[in-house]
Amino acid sequence: MAEQILVPSGVSGLDELVKGFPRGGLILISGNPGAGKTALASAFIYNGAVKHGEPGVYASLIEDEKSFYQFMRGFGYDFEELAEKRLFKYLALPSFLEAGAASTVNMIFETAESIGAKRIVIDSYTAVSQTFKNQAEARSFLHMAFSRISKQLGCTTMMIKEERLPGEKREYGFEDFIADVVIHLKTGRLDDKLIRELTVIKVRGSEVRSPDAVFTLHHGFKALPPIRPLKPEKIRKVELPRDPPGGYTTGIPDLDNEIGGYPAGSTILLEISSKLVYREYGSILAPIVVNFLLKKRPCVVVPSGGVTAGDVYALGKLYGLSEEYIKKYLYMVLEEGASDNHPSNLVYVRPDENIAEKITALATELTSRFGSPPVMVYGIDRVVRVYGEKALDLMHLAQDRVRRRGGLAVWLLKPTYPWLSERLAPIADMHFKMTRRHGCVIFYGIKPRTPLYAVRAVEDNPVPRLVPIV
Repeated sequence: MAEQILVPSGVSGLDELVKGFPRGGLILISGNPGAGKTALASAFIYNGAVKHGEPGVYASLIEDEKSFYQFMRGFGYDFEELAEKRLFKYLALPSFLEAGAASTVNMIFETAESIGAKRIVIDSYTAVSQTFKNQAEARSFLHMAFSRISKQLGCTTMMIKEERLPGEKREYGFEDFIADVVIHLKTGRLDDKLIRELTVIKVRGSEVRSPDAVFTLHHGFKALPPIRPLKPEKIRKVELPRDPPGGYTTGIPDLDNEIGGYPAGSTILLEISSKLVYREYGSILAPIVVNFLLKKRPCVVVPSGGVTAGDVYALGKLYGLSEEYIKKYLYMVLEEGASDNHPSNLVYVRPDENIAEKITALATELTSRFGSPPVMVYGIDRVVRVYGEKALDLMHLAQDRVRRRGGLAVWLLKPTYPWLSERLAPIADMHFKMTRRHGCVIFYGIKPRTPLYAVRAVEDNPVPRLVPIV
């Protein structure tokens, strides 16, 4: 038996989920209205031509050629340029369908053959099948398309299938069973914000270990699979943005563009899902701290539960901070008896001590020594574990003092004590959340309100990119 030949889809992120599409295979893309089916199909054709030199045909019953070109420019796809290079042809189907299934397939076949096409999209199979006299003719069209276009020309053919509205039962048809690959797209809500998800239902002859993923239509269709850990030896020197007037950079250019930075004297609440590990939520937190340290400003950290001084030190090293900087400007507050022998600036607090007074005194002393107020990072779960509900009084006092003194306060809130969110969210100046869906780390703002962002790693830079999920 001949080995199946797989070709890359060319769609950003999708080839990390599937090993490729079978050459000459039938790919079925299903989804509700507005789910992103046309965006995926156009990315398949456009990137096939641009990245892999494979000419493509887009056969559509939906819109005319001029409207298609205009719509695709919004994704950054210049199909007109591809057409001029004979790498693309647009085929409007309505004028051919009246002649029946055989004539329609012949026209698609001849158009594909004229440019040596290797990829074809039919948008949509659902609309096309409804124009035929009966289901038998619709199946005949599908069989002919599969045998003549896919097999005879060796074209990988993608068909779009319209689904029912969200919430209604999904139905499988004849086309689902004969397709080599079936991918289902859907939209949903996360905290009343739009989220887009895909499921790879099947890839014939190939194992799919991670069938679900988040995707976005930002600058074209992009699947957002789980990111791999950075390799420290490949990281270049971090260059952070400038502080905005009257405030501090978030350390993440994409986030600065969204919210304009953090105002001086403000309190930031970062609510963290139980699904996340320290390195993941540290991608948003660390740039704030690194910004302070690189500008020779102090930082005081009360580590969250399960995080050691050594973990904080290792994250700092990932951003290129020298041991000298960390020892000079970074201070960590732990309860007395906590086991952590890392050689850093450790400040221990007894349970019977007034932690608010001790941290305030430390912040005052550091402000005087360095000429700049610190950023104060509080792992709320650790503070509450040691001091109980008195911790709320500490947080109120800490907020009042940071307003008067300046600097910045960051509250890290894990779901260890769920009731704390309702207590702290109203008094925080800014409120953000982080979670994970299908391995994709997601960040978004409650106040100020932002869209969902996928937190994406950059190969040689620990400062992440934030990709809007739109």
